[in-house]
Amino acid sequence: MKIAVLYTCFNRKVKTLASLQSVFDAAEAYNKINVNKLDIEVFLTDDGCTDGTPEAVCELFVEKNVHILKGTGNLFWTRGMCLAWEEARKRHSEWDYYLLMNDDTTMNSYGFVELLNAQKYCVKQYRQEGVISGITCSTTDPTVITYGGDVIVNRFTGKAIRLGKSSVPQMVDMANANIFMVPCSVVDKIGIFYDGYEHASADNDYSMLACRKGIPVLVTSAACGECDNEHHNSDVDSQRFINMTLTERRAYYNHPLHSKKDYLTFVRRNMPLRYPLSWLFTMLKVYCPKIYYRINNHK
Repeated sequence: MKIAVLYTCFNRKVKTLASLQSVFDAAEAYNKINVNKLDIEVFLTDDGCTDGTPEAVCELFVEKNVHILKGTGNLFWTRGMCLAWEEARKRHSEWDYYLLMNDDTTMNSYGFVELLNAQKYCVKQYRQEGVISGITCSTTDPTVITYGGDVIVNRFTGKAIRLGKSSVPQMVDMANANIFMVPCSVVDKIGIFYDGYEHASADNDYSMLACRKGIPVLVTSAACGECDNEHHNSDVDSQRFINMTLTERRAYYNHPLHSKKDYLTFVRRNMPLRYPLSWLFTMLKVYCPKIYYRINNHK
């Protein structure tokens, strides 16, 4: 069973090395208890690292199949992942699966077991392969689910419920690509990430596209790894944003890491009825942040 593992990285050497090591360790753990062995190759985009990440990867994993691709330094997450994915697709017929990994995510020893068991469950229940998102938990508290997948409760308001661990894999409407297994059969049907994104939302978009095309999207029944969720809005962050000048706020939301463009593209493509309201609130946050946060806190 051949798997192309996809990464993009920028100046997170320690985390990137730990993530790669965890994937190789998990593959080894899987192969010890299964007759059908895993053969993995890594395609890693170096998007302008200056901290020695690619050199360290070459040194530490010299005996592994790791291909390092040179980015422009301005690819950010989505386009960096697309570069790695496109390179792996040049040998598309060789793979059974593509595994997308965030470089700040570590896989536990049963990660591949959980992913492939979820895939077997998907085939049994839905008579076809599906997209599988591996649940991750906090590095400090295994009871806190950080990434995986959501069930959308209201498409107009965008309200969604993050699913937790369960006795069996669960169907979701929207998934995260921290640990994200995509069968080649799915890529044949819907391709790879939409190229209209720079950094964020491509994984959510891809999973929702799969659902619209009748492809099951599931989360694993148990955690496959660890990753802390650092995308939260605290009162300190809100006050810092309010205190920015208009020029600073506009620059902040025009930067790919915080891009309002990615968010609005996602809403337009997947929740079009919500788009006018999302656009209005995005503009409020940039131009009238006090009003935005007053309304948001009230909600």
